[in-house]
Amino acid sequence: MTISDKELGAFDATRRQMIRWFGTASVMAGGLALLEGCKDDVVGSENAPTPTPTSTGTATGSQSGPPAYTATDNDRLNFVLQVHYLYGAYLVRGLNGGTLPATLTTGTGTAGSVSGGQAVTFTDPMTQAAVNEIANAVIGRIGFLRRTLGSAATAQPAINIAGGQNGPFDAIARVPSTTAPTTYFNPYASQDEFLLGAVALSSVATTTAKDQGYQVGTSMAGPVAALAAGAGASDGVIRNALYQRSILQKRSLPETEILFERSWRMAEARNRLDGPRDLDHGIGWFDGSENFGSRIVLRDGSNWIALGRTPEEALGILYANGASVASGGFFPNGVNGLIKTSGINVG
Repeated sequence: MTISDKELGAFDATRRQMIRWFGTASVMAGGLALLEGCKDDVVGSENAPTPTPTSTGTATGSQSGPPAYTATDNDRLNFVLQVHYLYGAYLVRGLNGGTLPATLTTGTGTAGSVSGGQAVTFTDPMTQAAVNEIANAVIGRIGFLRRTLGSAATAQPAINIAGGQNGPFDAIARVPSTTAPTTYFNPYASQDEFLLGAVALSSVATTTAKDQGYQVGTSMAGPVAALAAGAGASDGVIRNALYQRSILQKRSLPETEILFERSWRMAEARNRLDGPRDLDHGIGWFDGSENFGSRIVLRDGSNWIALGRTPEEALGILYANGASVASGGFFPNGVNGLIKTSGINVG
């Protein structure tokens, strides 16, 4: 089941250049964090060392990491499926206020409903068409994953996609500050806000699929690589849609309202929650005159290779928590399946 059309009615730049062009103290601080992010990979739980017990029987350090696990291909595909449930639920809610078809959400584990969100008013037919296409693509990949998993498919868990104060989108849209916020991110307020939210979730879905494509066995490598390629193509479409909307903005807007800068700020927040690696970036920039630059492809800085997040990194964003936890944020009761605990991503 898909959403029908009838139903819906040039150059790269370094991060240091981005900091100079935007020029604000807050962006500079976030940009320096991005520069620091080029470090070694965060180890996944399968290879995480066991914390050393103390004389009291507790692990050393302020917090123990996620428990070690040995994942099968089905475990890995189910984790990708859980992330796709979230992204699909968000897109469908924004397009028509509905939910994913019930036939695509059953399975093992604790099933849950979707809370929060509402239909968005689209004023640009091209933006609406792009979101519609990506919604159908995500629904298609959910179906592919479920058919591949068969009876091992996990159910859609409880999902929170609320906007505004205390919602998970606002929690992943800002870096910590000593100044209390006066406004809160609501991705349903307009089509531009919705695209910012879509880019955030697409980033996690795309990088997760890419990472798990490297982890599955030989028999599943081809299908998962194809799925990851589709996710990457969809990510390019949604990021390009936001880029086009950014170009159309009035040049006289306050800096904090410019979509280019907001996309970078939100990427910085995601980069903070998923650990020390630099795994995200904005969609482009505007230098205050008539010059634009695009950064639509979600890739590394030098090799143009797709970025990948481990499950522990991805869950830091999805749970909106830099500590090692098993629930929160978009998944108030956690995800279904073996892989469910985030890493210690913020020290």
